Amino acid sequence: MKSMLGVTIGIILIGIVGMLYLQNNLDEKPEKIFFTLQGDNTVNSIPNENNWIAGEKMTYVSAIKNGLLVLATSSANDTVFAFNGETGESIDTFLVGKTPKGVKIRPDGNFAFVANEGSDSISVINLILGKIHTEIPVGKTPHNIIFNPSSDLAFITLQGEDKIAIVDAKKFELISTIPIEGLPHNLDISPNGKFLYVTRIATNDVAVVNLENQQIIAEIPVSAGHHGIDISPDGNRAYVSGIASDVITVIDTQSFDVIDQIKVGNGPHGLRTNYDGSILYVAISQTNEIVEINTNTLEIINSRKTGNVPFWVAIPGNP
Repeated sequence: MKSMLGVTIGIILIGIVGMLYLQNNLDEKPEKIFFTLQGDNTVNSIPNENNWIAGEKMTYVSAIKNGLLVLATSSANDTVFAFNGETGESIDTFLVGKTPKGVKIRPDGNFAFVANEGSDSISVINLILGKIHTEIPVGKTPHNIIFNPSSDLAFITLQGEDKIAIVDAKKFELISTIPIEGLPHNLDISPNGKFLYVTRIATNDVAVVNLENQQIIAEIPVSAGHHGIDISPDGNRAYVSGIASDVITVIDTQSFDVIDQIKVGNGPHGLRTNYDGSILYVAISQTNEIVEINTNTLEIINSRKTGNVPFWVAIPGNP
């Protein structure tokens, strides 16, 4: 890590975020979109559209609720890059485990979890002190992470074991696992914390897990390829991308029916709705653009050209 971490991240996190905690403004959700550009080794943002120089093979990205801090993984450099989400200034770098993929900031903003595929572990970053806190062994090939709304639990896809790892997100300990066959890849959780939605590469579907009894209650076919998934803020829809296809699959989470497939261009992967769920932003990796979809009409309303290979999307207030 750079020596400037203690000073800079202290100013950003303790000075600014600490003040926002006191003012109850941490939940403010500015309309910003952050995304990784794998082909350019950078992170970018909308509306600023400034390239933030990072590492090789930038993969996943996560933002704190107020957008002041952005973290992104370099899978080739085993590094997490930290940026000031307002200015794009580099705050610091964290050397984590091998081949980091998913990164998620805990909803309370105090810690971040990083899935190290090559080390079979989760690196935990203390965001207040600006240092690695611990490393949690979780199982083979962890890929991505989601926290429950209360920040008590983290759920991690284990691609090497066909399981979901459940971690105590406060004690930083592995609790148990849930078997999920079919190469579980990315995942999201319902706003009430009761249902886990897991994309599966081998079967090209979404498995819905009732977390009360840890049973799969639905298996919903989607498009082909590695998938991204986002549950709408009201919990009524799931949006699923497939990087080997050209559509976004829209799922009604009450009936578990597919209600539409929206053509967006070849290679959609990262996707997130804005804070009120009215717009869905999708990174289209092969056509180098961010597409905006009106979630009421399910029609494309805008497209923004980007640099090379936009991969993952983060929006403040939508983990």
